[in-house]
Amino acid sequence: MEKKTILTAFGLMMMMLILSATIARADLCQDALTTLLPCMPFLTGSDPPTPSANCCLGVIEVLNKATTSEDRKALCVCFQNAAPQDGVKSDRAEQLPDLCKIKVPVPIKPDVDCNKL
Repeated sequence: MEKKTILTAFGLMMMMLILSATIARADLCQDALTTLLPCMPFLTGSDPPTPSANCCLGVIEVLNKATTSEDRKALCVCFQNAAPQDGVKSDRAEQLPDLCKIKVPVPIKPDVDCNKL
């Protein structure tokens, strides 16, 4: 009986860890999308030919939050899901690091395999 209780407790603990990691990833995604809002006029092609200073600062902030491989994978999936919904032009997204003079560890392309990051 005691062994069954320990296994049940361990199973519940593992489920809680997985759930908390999933929630943390969702928070990371939402925070990143909010931080990058100043980039939307540039990314959608609706306004300026270059990103604003606030946009570039947002990109740097998101990069600083993506400290692990798992974070980068989660953000990759996040951006791949959000970009088409928000009307982001992939050519503009690809230009963003160069125009902001920022090195990014992940290529910004719609066909990047997020699992290989």
